[in-house]
Amino acid sequence: MRFLLIDDNPQDRELIKRAIKKVFSDVTYVEVIHQQAFEEALQPLDYQIIFTDYQLKWSTGLEILKTVRQHSSSLPVIMVTDTGSEEIAAEAMKQGLNDYVLKAHLYRLPLAINECLERVRLEKEREELHMQIQQAQKMESLGLLVSGIAHDFNNLLAAITGFSDLGMRGTKPGISPFYDYFQHIHHRSEQGTRMIKQLLSFARGTPMEPQYLNVNAQITNHLDFLQTLLGTSVQLDFEADPDLRSIYADATQLEQILVNLCLNARDAMSMGGNLKLLTRQIEITQGSLPIHPYLPSGSYVLLQVSDTGIGMDERVQARLFEPFFTTKEVGQGTGLGLSVVYGIVKQHQGVIRVHSQPGLGSTFSLYFPAVEPTTEELKEHVPFVGSKIERGGETLLLVEDDPDIQIVVRESLEDYGYTVMLAGNGEEGVAIFDEHASSISLVIADIMMPKMKGRQFQEYVRRKRADTKVLIISGYQEMDLKRRELLDTRSAFLQKPFDLDVLVAKVRELIDLEPVPSKVDHEQEGMEK
Repeated sequence: MRFLLIDDNPQDRELIKRAIKKVFSDVTYVEVIHQQAFEEALQPLDYQIIFTDYQLKWSTGLEILKTVRQHSSSLPVIMVTDTGSEEIAAEAMKQGLNDYVLKAHLYRLPLAINECLERVRLEKEREELHMQIQQAQKMESLGLLVSGIAHDFNNLLAAITGFSDLGMRGTKPGISPFYDYFQHIHHRSEQGTRMIKQLLSFARGTPMEPQYLNVNAQITNHLDFLQTLLGTSVQLDFEADPDLRSIYADATQLEQILVNLCLNARDAMSMGGNLKLLTRQIEITQGSLPIHPYLPSGSYVLLQVSDTGIGMDERVQARLFEPFFTTKEVGQGTGLGLSVVYGIVKQHQGVIRVHSQPGLGSTFSLYFPAVEPTTEELKEHVPFVGSKIERGGETLLLVEDDPDIQIVVRESLEDYGYTVMLAGNGEEGVAIFDEHASSISLVIADIMMPKMKGRQFQEYVRRKRADTKVLIISGYQEMDLKRRELLDTRSAFLQKPFDLDVLVAKVRELIDLEPVPSKVDHEQEGMEK
């Protein structure tokens, strides 16, 4: 600890230090005996406590207190004197003095110090809690904002993804250069979709969607994106282990880890530098690798992110993963990036370790349990391929107010033999359904539509025909719609944007499902019996 001791009597200063030493042995003192030394001691004001006499040859304790309070309202000040009075003590307390100890009663000094330090600790905790509450409120507001923005962007991305899918269908790879153009558009659209998921995950939290992933492939797919984030002043290198096994993880959250660690490294290299991504397959056996005491024996995938930035001291490393902790200036960071990384790694039964020294950069080492998926499990994650999807000849009703999405959905379904009737809002959908209810095999509808919302539309068509199959397509997340009671539990759901092959496969799957008897059907069956 560091104490400022203001007293021009050397014997009294020694007595005060002896009294303090009985409880606090590791203390550094800055001793002040005249005005110039006092002014110099105020720069900087990095003390845990200030002790001042009342009657000084060059000032008074009240003047000292007044000056200190101009610099800091929270730094504890204890007046230690033998010339004061109750009136002086009362006046000093009004001006912000923390405690008042007579030199004849120095045995009280350690108790006064402890009380001051405890008050400072509690006040600091209160301020941190207040800041966390403010941040939580900001995050809640951000979540609401992001949810609305995500809906609009997902609708835009749905049209972009759809048109790029149609473009790839109409061209041939290796023959038409336009196929590559459409493929690039599709890839960028997928990146936009992942970014929206990251925003939603960061602002509101989203459930995991784990799958079997190869970390090398995930990094390779995002190298261009990560280089764009880092800027031209940072050189990005990737050293991949070709024998890397899979991990069972959420692809969006893994991307979020990469983005957050790369942004953290970029901020640590304001003048530029090198960032290296490395993967390794490692085996941990009983008694091996003691630097990983929290990992049980087994096979692990190591993802390492190393930078040549400013590095961190032990004090910063001790709080590195605390929510809202940041070393950046106010307004330059939320202090959530690394805490999010830590939470994601723990959620995946992994471990994260940090090695850093001031001026020597930082290395983040992430260990994920390696897995070996079975053939059956791999089949579950094989993407839909258009040529393998069964064709149909049924009639469908599409209720969607976005004309671009109308085009891509209709053309995609008609390519597979379906007849698609279009409605631009809920009321048009009701009119078409009233006229053609018996021939419509599936209704595809948005939720947020003009004139009639999706929930009311779902209820109407089921009142008209109880066994109606409905597929809801929306830019909102499914859990948001359920929370707001906008999604009928009997309706299927597909999140925008989607690949058109996924849509066609989903349509075929729903049409082929046996109809689920409704509550009305059960009641009628009971009456007949």
